[in-house]
Amino acid sequence: MSTSKGLIILGNTGVGKSFLGNLILREEAFVHECSPDSVTHETEFREYADSQIKFSIFNIPGLIEDDQQAVERNKVQIYKAFELRPQSVVAFVFSGGAGGRLRDEDIVAFQAINNAYLFKTESLLLIINDLPPQRSNTYEGATIMKLKNLLNLRYVNVCFLNRIDTRSQAEINSLREQLLKHVILCFPHVHTKKSNIELTTDLVRKLKEESKRAQQQFQNQLTQLQDQVKEMQKKYDDLQHQTKRQPEVHHHYHAGSVPVPPVYSASAGGYGNTPLLHPSNPGSPAQVARICSALGIRK
Repeated sequence: MSTSKGLIILGNTGVGKSFLGNLILREEAFVHECSPDSVTHETEFREYADSQIKFSIFNIPGLIEDDQQAVERNKVQIYKAFELRPQSVVAFVFSGGAGGRLRDEDIVAFQAINNAYLFKTESLLLIINDLPPQRSNTYEGATIMKLKNLLNLRYVNVCFLNRIDTRSQAEINSLREQLLKHVILCFPHVHTKKSNIELTTDLVRKLKEESKRAQQQFQNQLTQLQDQVKEMQKKYDDLQHQTKRQPEVHHHYHAGSVPVPPVYSASAGGYGNTPLLHPSNPGSPAQVARICSALGIRK
C-alpha cells in the first residue's frame, strides 16, 4: 500500500475534472476539451509538490455513460485510483453549468461511488463547478442544504466555482486560490472498497427519476426552510469573508496563512494525521472553530 497521499477528483464526463486538476498543477497535464464524448478513458495522475505540499492529483474517467461496457471500464479505473493512493482526499465535481441546478446524473454517480467506499466527511470535498456568476444571493445556502439532504450527509465541505474567462490570468489565479482554500480543510483518509460500484444503464434511468423526485420534493419544502437557508448562507458568507482576509495559498505558501481544523489522529478515527496542506501554526482555536462551524465540520 502506498504511503503517499492523493487528491482523487471524481465526477461525470464534462464536469471539468481535468480542468481543475490542471488548475492546481498550473500546467496542461490532463487533456480537456469540448467534446460530446468522454475525453479521459484511463486513470492518470501527476505528482504535485512544493515546500509545504506533496500529493498525487488524479484525473479519472466519468462514471455514467450510455454504454454499459464503458460504465464497467470506468468502474475499474475508479478502483485503480484508490488502489494506487488509498490515503486520499476525494473531490467530487458537480456541474453547475445548467443555471446552477444540480444534475440528477451527478447525484446518482456520487451515491453509487459513495455506497462502495463510504467516504468520511473530513476527507470529502464537493465542488459545484462552472457556475454563472450572477445567481440568487441565497444560492450557496440553499444548495448546501440540498446536498446534505439528497446525499444524506450531515456535514459537507462545498466549494462553489464560478465560470471564468480562461484567457484572464487574474481569474485563473483567483479560482485556483479559492479551490485550494477548500482543499486544505480536508484530511486524507484511507479508503477501502466496501462493495463494488453497483450501477447499470437501466439502473441509472431509475435512479435519475428518483433523484428528480427528491429534488422536486426538497424544492417544494424550501419556502418553509427560508430561515435555515439564510442561516446557512450567512455561515458560508462569513467563511468567504474570513478566508479572503488570509494571505494567498500558492507556491510560496507559508505557515499560518489559512486556519485548518484540529488534526484527527489515526488512532482516534482512522484519518491521516495531517491535512494535505498543513501550516505549522494552524491559527487560534477561535479561528478554527469559526471555520469548522461555517463548513459544518465536527471538531
